[in-house]
Amino acid sequence: MPPLHPAFVHFPIALVTFSVVMDLLGRLMNNRSLRAAGFWSLIVALITGAIAGITGYWDFTHQPLGDTSKYADFHMDVGIVLIVAVVLLTAWRWWIRHRESVTGAPYLIIAGLVLGLTLFQGWYGGEMVYSQGAGVAAAGKSAEPAINGKERLDKVTRHER
Repeated sequence: MPPLHPAFVHFPIALVTFSVVMDLLGRLMNNRSLRAAGFWSLIVALITGAIAGITGYWDFTHQPLGDTSKYADFHMDVGIVLIVAVVLLTAWRWWIRHRESVTGAPYLIIAGLVLGLTLFQGWYGGEMVYSQGAGVAAAGKSAEPAINGKERLDKVTRHER
């Protein structure tokens, strides 16, 4: 079976981004519809993020990763932290919505941090695949030598270990 994770990862990345932007605009413009879009897109981000996490774990345990396993292990650890963060953010957003209040600065700051972690996770996963061939047969056709990507991944991973 081909890797499943790549088919699902784009949804939570796009939806977390959309949610934060809609909540920010909804607050700035005092627009209830934008805030509702932010809320519902975060709900769907949580669902699709869980699917991305499950399929990522499946691929991690069923695909040969070779030299990239240390990167995939770090990516999975960050993914677990990210899923927990999105669960907590969604619970907070649910509470805000049911109090019929506007998203405040503390929520938007934390949502921005979760967005930053989401974008980091997407970059790291892409770097693993496109520079190191994690989960795919490396084509050797990137715009730069694979060693450059390996150095970037090692800088991030080394700080964590």
